[in-house]
Amino acid sequence: MMAVVLLAALCATAVIGSVSVRHDIGRLRTSVAERAAVADQLRFALSDLDAQRADTLAPGTVVVDATHSEIVGDEINALITARQRRAQISDLLRRLSADTAHATDLRAIFDALGRYDDISGQASYVDDQDPVRPPGKPPAVAVSMNVQAGDVMTDTLLKDVDALSAGYQAQAGQLRDEAHDAARRWALAVGVLGTLTLLHLLRWQRELARDYRRLLNPALVAATAAVLAVALAGGLALVSAAGTVSSASREGLRPWNRLAEARAVAAQAAATESRWFVHGSFAAQDEARFDAMTKELGVLLSPDGYAGAAERPAYEDVLTRFGHFRADDRKLRAQQAAGDTEGAARTLTDVARGAVAFDFWDFATTLDGLAASRLDDFTRQVDDARGALDGWPAVPAGALGAAAALVAVGLRRRYAEYR
Repeated sequence: MMAVVLLAALCATAVIGSVSVRHDIGRLRTSVAERAAVADQLRFALSDLDAQRADTLAPGTVVVDATHSEIVGDEINALITARQRRAQISDLLRRLSADTAHATDLRAIFDALGRYDDISGQASYVDDQDPVRPPGKPPAVAVSMNVQAGDVMTDTLLKDVDALSAGYQAQAGQLRDEAHDAARRWALAVGVLGTLTLLHLLRWQRELARDYRRLLNPALVAATAAVLAVALAGGLALVSAAGTVSSASREGLRPWNRLAEARAVAAQAAATESRWFVHGSFAAQDEARFDAMTKELGVLLSPDGYAGAAERPAYEDVLTRFGHFRADDRKLRAQQAAGDTEGAARTLTDVARGAVAFDFWDFATTLDGLAASRLDDFTRQVDDARGALDGWPAVPAGALGAAAALVAVGLRRRYAEYR
């Protein structure tokens, strides 16, 4: 009877442990890939939307002569990108709406987004009333409204989304620890119970051999083999899952968190730069903010401690493109300081190498690819950890159930042989 009890306990431990660990790993993947990653994309999309809305106010018209005029700057690209970002924001919020635990936070974000759309839309409407205004000099009312929209974005929207993103990342860290610790605890439990069961079966085998002079009992041999297989394979699988979760965090989640923050800061820096150019006297703090953000980006984009030899070239590529963006900023400020507002409007909005709009897109796209690759590293390893336990609810149940049946039925039928 004791053997059957121990086999049942080992079976329950192996089944419950594997199911529990798989569930914890699945929750970790969902928290990162379907929550934290979406919140990160939302942070970037909101900041880039703010930059594009400001950029739409930068281009203007230069009168060449009585019959000719020239449009300076690329307003069309800014308008198209702004529409794309706004549609992306709606889709990202829809994806996050399934998270009922943060329903209140998401409702506040929706409300703030509505205010931002209203104010920035009015700014664009006022600006459109003067189709021949000079570049870089939108109407004061439009500038004032864009300043208000920017305040809503930075003081409310981005703060709320930053808090949401930080919450998801903290949740991911907690779930990572829970999955890792649970896998090790269940591995220990399977190992201890497996050892106790093996010792009991071996002791029983010895007693039968001594009392009934039969060297081996086939039922107990089969049960012992099943217990040994489940204990070793289950313990190793669970320990391996714990190690893979740690590796996924170290090689994927940790670098991705840093790059996700870099994406958000980069978009906010671009938005700050656009507001600096458009807002004029309203933008006294924007230049200092931009400088602080670019210094922070230099730290966040450093591969030291976050990339191995294979990943370093990708980091260096991102830093090179970041350097192009910084060079465009210096060019923009030099043009504005020299009174070349038309040239500055082109530098800010044109889609060509040497212009902020293009080089920031190039930098941000490359950075996004690098962040995505580290996130893929994380999800691949987490999927491997979960996949290593595929079939485990059935394997121990089948093996140990058969062993228990052999012990309970087969051994009893053979008692007559030993008498």
